[in-house]
Amino acid sequence: MLQILVNNANGGSWSVQDIRQLQKKLKEIEPKLRTEFMREVKAIGKEPNKAIKNAIPDPSPLSGMTKLGATLKWGEARTGRGAKSTTIRFRTASSGRSLNTTLLSIRLNSGATSVADMAGRSKRYVGKGYKGSGYSKPIRRTYADGSQSLEFRRRARTKGGNTFIRNLDNRLGQRPSRMAWKAVEKSLPAISKSVQFVVDKWAIRASRGF
Repeated sequence: MLQILVNNANGGSWSVQDIRQLQKKLKEIEPKLRTEFMREVKAIGKEPNKAIKNAIPDPSPLSGMTKLGATLKWGEARTGRGAKSTTIRFRTASSGRSLNTTLLSIRLNSGATSVADMAGRSKRYVGKGYKGSGYSKPIRRTYADGSQSLEFRRRARTKGGNTFIRNLDNRLGQRPSRMAWKAVEKSLPAISKSVQFVVDKWAIRASRGF
């Protein structure tokens, strides 16, 4: 997921509380103002979103991702819109101990696309699986009649995992992110500046109360 951090007028990062307080103030003035603010921020993500979609290849980068029964099936997304499926999100969540908010993010909806983009970022985990078991985290399924099943999927061994990453490097690029970040990296300063302008503009409007 691509995340875009913005700064306030004093050069510091906008915190989650800052943005939520701004949204609250706008809603108090006029409910639709909050919606317009969020819409303007998300609109800035249209061009980088287009660049990311263009960076995702139509054919599968690896033949194994097109095989019948493949765990990571290229072109099949959670939303059913294929490998290029993305979502532009207005985000006011913090991570870890940081209270900074990224505010604008672009999510890759396809699991296969996300893996192809980021696999190998932390190679020490390749092939180890859930808690070092060599298998995926147990998948529990509940059926209409109330019965359940528990499924374990074998993860690639370390050697196979490293080969998978090496093939992705050769096909798409030498390091993660191979598609999303690379597609917009050079334009990120301008994108952040645009988001900052919108936030500052609405902050001024909220302080004036109209």
